[in-house]
Amino acid sequence: MKLLVKTAASTAVVLVALAGCASRSSGGGTSAAGSGSDASSSASSGGVTSTTNGSLPAPGSGSSTGASGSAPGGQAGSQPGSPSGGSSSQPDPSAQVKYVSPTGVSLDKDGITLVTEVAWGGCNDQPQLVVTSQDATRVVVELKQTSHQRIGVMCPDIAREGAAKVKLAEPLGSRQVVDGVKNVPITVH
Repeated sequence: MKLLVKTAASTAVVLVALAGCASRSSGGGTSAAGSGSDASSSASSGGVTSTTNGSLPAPGSGSSTGASGSAPGGQAGSQPGSPSGGSSSQPDPSAQVKYVSPTGVSLDKDGITLVTEVAWGGCNDQPQLVVTSQDATRVVVELKQTSHQRIGVMCPDIAREGAAKVKLAEPLGSRQVVDGVKNVPITVH
């Protein structure tokens, strides 16, 4: 009976390791069998976009510059749940990027940082709040969502919550915040 329990436990460990490798591989990429998906993995962030739960945007997913438009990110490293698996500074060509309306934008205590609550999981990167344009009268923002889901790639069945932040070029003051997708004003709390 003990031998059967040990065999079942060993099989479960091997299956979990293989599932981790399958969800982290991209095309011909390779992953170490014991790497798994450690929540403490991190990458260096060169942009202004940040999170409050300790995770960083995935490599190549872009970051807001705080100025007009957004610049592609040049971060290296790997993101848990992201199938990039390597240390490439190039964006994932198979990633699907979608811009959506942020729900509930608030102004941080510093008066220069906009914050919105976000949720993500599976093969999706953490959404990023992006400033598409700003001038003396208004700031236009959108929420950038990146998905790496592909046929034949397993995605972890997890859900995460956090906050996406973007720093403006200058304090918000009396400027109006506008939803860049719907082109309607957003009430800032």
